[in-house]
Amino acid sequence: MRPIERVSAEPIVCLRRGDRPDSSPASPRSKPRPWPLAVALAGALLWPGSAANAGLQEDMAYCQANVWPRFAGWSISRQRGPDTPRTAEDFYCLALGHWSGQAQFSPRDVGKAAQFAQTAAEQNLPAAQGLLGFFYSKGLGVRQDQAAAIAWWRKAAAQGHADSLNALASAHDNGQGVPVDKNEALRLYRQAAERGSKEAKQTLATRDKPQKTQAGQAEFDEGARLYKAGQHAAAAKLFLRAAEMGNARAQLQIGYQYQYAEGVAANADEAVKWYRRAAEQGDAAAESNLGMMYEDGAGVREDWVEAARWYRKAAEQDNASGQFRLGRAYQFGIGVHQNRKLAIEWFQKAGFNGNAQARYFAQHLLSRGNFVGFRNEQEENHVIAGKLRTGLLWEEPVGVLFRNSAERLAYIKNLRVRVDRYEAYQAWVHRKNEYDECKRASRSSCSDPGPAP
Repeated sequence: MRPIERVSAEPIVCLRRGDRPDSSPASPRSKPRPWPLAVALAGALLWPGSAANAGLQEDMAYCQANVWPRFAGWSISRQRGPDTPRTAEDFYCLALGHWSGQAQFSPRDVGKAAQFAQTAAEQNLPAAQGLLGFFYSKGLGVRQDQAAAIAWWRKAAAQGHADSLNALASAHDNGQGVPVDKNEALRLYRQAAERGSKEAKQTLATRDKPQKTQAGQAEFDEGARLYKAGQHAAAAKLFLRAAEMGNARAQLQIGYQYQYAEGVAANADEAVKWYRRAAEQGDAAAESNLGMMYEDGAGVREDWVEAARWYRKAAEQDNASGQFRLGRAYQFGIGVHQNRKLAIEWFQKAGFNGNAQARYFAQHLLSRGNFVGFRNEQEENHVIAGKLRTGLLWEEPVGVLFRNSAERLAYIKNLRVRVDRYEAYQAWVHRKNEYDECKRASRSSCSDPGPAP
């Protein structure tokens, strides 16, 4: 049987982007507190800077459909299987598979990913050269070497690779591995944008605009310092002051602290109020957290359609937490029509953004033979009831939309009835077969199984 997901709220003051991945996602059985703090993660999982790298996501989708299935039994150590990699495309797809931990490549292995990327890059595949440059820039699977990263990005950029052009532009903009050269950065950003780089277009659109300091920033910064030092009550006062000044990050953080009683008394109503204010300013983490409050009915009337709406808003901003929760929504029919395919797609997007649990559940759901699972322990306990269950657990409510937990639990109760009936019938069939065998052997003490249930 598959595990139950752990889902937790997301603070702004944290050391990661989105929910901290579970170190062993194959066996969660509880819903723990999230890891607490941190101001923003520097550097997203996907290169060169934005997690919303459309080119890479398109490449992953292509590899999943056309390349990875050919290497299901292939081993780098044994060099055998139904197929072996030959082309630069093959090696590049294997690099993406091992880097992302998708499908048969779980768990992630960045060492193998870098090795395969190197092979493809040496065959002059620009996408692989760009990926290898990213690996060198971050020290993923190879020794960190910014000069090597620049060299590989230049090779790919010479072939017009948009993401490598953008990576080079960023390097010149910030003096990473090359001297700061704003004019060269601008030239490269423009080339990258012409080649379709969304990130380069966004940079060009905003680079000349004066950056506004959000109201309450000084209070937020001091609150973050105190929070990291463990002084949650003192931090909460500053976060609340900044939140009242309209600072969205402070609104998210104080909402989180009200939800989990960190430096303030637990108050779901206050948590919802502040999450909503931050969400209305477009804060993706707050949107995701507000959706969770609607799903749980905490501080607000339970409303799964509204929960899914907020999850989608966060997910469409490339927020890993929102993508993971929207994947769950499609997995179980939480405010949306249950759809395994869409659940996989959103789990994969969250996985691309570093959510290890999402990668695991995407892989699990890719197998049609795997049961879609239970939303929480209450559902699991109601159906399993401490027994070794074998019947009907592969069913899922395809196309069904549940508006609240009561509707979902009614479905679960019906599933329990069908499981009980199925297993009772199978037990009767077993007794009937024994009875028939006993009669054929002309034994005198045969136990009549009675009528079929």
